[in-house]
Amino acid sequence: MNDLEPDRRAELIAAALAGELTPDEGAELDALRADDPTIDAEFAELSAVAHALPAVERWDDVAPSASLAARIAALDDGGMADAPVTPIRSSRRLMRPLLLAVGAAACVGLGLGGGLLLAAPPAAVEGPPGTLGAVEEVAFEGAPESVEIDAALVAHTWGTETVLTVEGLDAGDAFTVVVVGEDGEEVESGTFLGSTVPIECRLNAAVLREDVAAVAIRAIDGGQIAVAEVPAV
Repeated sequence: MNDLEPDRRAELIAAALAGELTPDEGAELDALRADDPTIDAEFAELSAVAHALPAVERWDDVAPSASLAARIAALDDGGMADAPVTPIRSSRRLMRPLLLAVGAAACVGLGLGGGLLLAAPPAAVEGPPGTLGAVEEVAFEGAPESVEIDAALVAHTWGTETVLTVEGLDAGDAFTVVVVGEDGEEVESGTFLGSTVPIECRLNAAVLREDVAAVAIRAIDGGQIAVAEVPAV
């Protein structure tokens, strides 16, 4: 199994989605895909998000205007005016950092006209809890009667993904998902806002599935909404 750092793994996937892989990065990602069957599934899921994002500008070489060039020339300081003027690299946004942020925690509204929907994942990996790429359904307990939660965990080489479909939480209120380790340590997976429609979230925590004891949803003030205890791996 490839033991690549989680941040580097995410960066390579984001670069591939953005069409910005260098030849060396392409070879690195191919080697990772050969070792980790969950890469292709993650790529397919994020592709739908990437295609639905608004157009994002990439770096463009732009020659400075004549007035700017003249002002630079006027700043003759020890021969600087004779130096060639380097084209300005400008962009309002970059696709790769944006996709990195999307990959960290993607939450979308379901059933919204023209809304953003995550792609259906490819054929599920079969296996007991802890199997890389396998979808493990979990049950949240303690939620208010008006709240419905369907949830699953997916084990990855870089941590644990929590997949949530939530309905009935107060619209506009912020909620946090935390993964609780066997040692009681808590790691935040991400946050989302309640909505008037069901929402689907995919959130990631840098905790291996075998080290996970429970997953909890909490209000922004720390109050617990629901918790799912998971079997030991």
